[in-house]
Amino acid sequence: MSDGTIFLLFFVLTLTILFACIAICFPSRDSDDGLAEECLRAPVVLPNFPHARRQQQAGEPPACAICLDELRQGQLCSEVPACRHIFHEGCIRAWARKKNSCPLCRAKIYRGGTGCR
Repeated sequence: MSDGTIFLLFFVLTLTILFACIAICFPSRDSDDGLAEECLRAPVVLPNFPHARRQQQAGEPPACAICLDELRQGQLCSEVPACRHIFHEGCIRAWARKKNSCPLCRAKIYRGGTGCR
């Protein structure tokens, strides 16, 4: 084999490896479209629990920052896991359908389903 042939084979092999690495490291946006669509349709799933008021503290009682109504004993509430802010369960569920962040601090609210982050 001549030097030119060896150089050409080496060059083609190097390009092949380079393109393979790029394809692995930077996947096409088209391949994620199905997953992104699935994530957008996924319901917002946040933990919910009945509100239990802590011992009476000085100041105003806790309130839902979305509807501004008081969080009453036994009312169903939800917590944003990233920041631990608490809201009425129905209020935060409706909010999270339109926005993917906490109304108070803008911490991300992730939708349900696998891989939806």
